[in-house]
Amino acid sequence: MVLAGKGEDGCAVPRIQRLGELSDVTPSPSSDQFEGLGEALHGTPVISPGDLADGKVAERSRMRCLGVVPEGLKRFLVEPGDLIMVRQGAVGRMALVEERSRGWLYHFACVRIRPRRELVDPGFLIAYLSHPKVLDQLLAQANVGTVATVTTRMVAELPVAVPAIAEQRLLAGALGEVDTQMDICRRSLARLEALRPALITHMLGGEVPGERLPVPTTALEPARRSGRGPRTRRLS
Repeated sequence: MVLAGKGEDGCAVPRIQRLGELSDVTPSPSSDQFEGLGEALHGTPVISPGDLADGKVAERSRMRCLGVVPEGLKRFLVEPGDLIMVRQGAVGRMALVEERSRGWLYHFACVRIRPRRELVDPGFLIAYLSHPKVLDQLLAQANVGTVATVTTRMVAELPVAVPAIAEQRLLAGALGEVDTQMDICRRSLARLEALRPALITHMLGGEVPGERLPVPTTALEPARRSGRGPRTRRLS
């Protein structure tokens, strides 16, 4: 489906295409092929829903790994520019794969979206698909049961407004700058949150009063014999 033209102000109107026309949407791998998935230090990392945050994939040190990749899983390896989207549970959460994650696998609760670069820019596409109104469209189709689920077909049928590729890249660059500033703000906030209690502790000589005061054994003995604590005796 393609709609294009010019608006009343003479500006080009983005064409509308289905996500499956702009990218290859690969179904989830079978869960029974992940036998042995664990905390191994060596092996192939597997990108799970919990490893996706703020549009990025977690560091390798936090990933569960598969020691040996079965032949049937090799077509599910990711490469830079791929989008990984959760399709089961936290539906719609996604991340853009970077070079450091090349050759990793994705979890059976996810789908892989591989943009056709001549049609759509990966940075633009993840920004578009992360838009709240687009996510609402996806969630409206979800099969609601014990766990919310969308199918690969539902993902592929999502409509995408597609400006010219040059405009997509400009927008992706601008959004990347916004993301960088957001990361800086998050790190600054984390440092300030850690600094606040540290300043109080420092001003008190490194210890909060009562922090390590032992409870006198003699004070507890009468309470043990009577079965009542100090507070109970005061109120009697």
